[in-house]
Amino acid sequence: MKNNNSIRTGIYIDRNLLARCDENISRTNASSRSEFISDAIEMYLSWLNSKETSKILTPALESVIGGKIATTENHIARVLFKQSVEIAMMMHVVAGAFQIDEDNLDRLRGMCVDEVSRLGGKFKFEDAVRIQKR
Repeated sequence: MKNNNSIRTGIYIDRNLLARCDENISRTNASSRSEFISDAIEMYLSWLNSKETSKILTPALESVIGGKIATTENHIARVLFKQSVEIAMMMHVVAGAFQIDEDNLDRLRGMCVDEVSRLGGKFKFEDAVRIQKR
């Protein structure tokens, strides 16, 4: 582990902590206690620096994600509005063309809720044609 930048220094360390370090040297690529402790210090410093970085990145990341979510929400809202207008137009055409009483309308709504639930929301025009031909 010794390199040109290494210096010899003394530190105070708890005996139990030092024993735990010695027990775990074999679990790493360290070849000595000094290398193990040096690696541990480097890892801890990296972890500390990553915490500082996350304090800076987190608000920026939140801002970007929040902006993307807002854009997506607006897009979905516009699409749903356009689709609702088309459905309302179709409902008016159907209501004007057929005289449907309240009882039949209630039964139809119940049947449609059951059918759409059974199909997991994947109801197609072909499904309606098949049902109406029965």
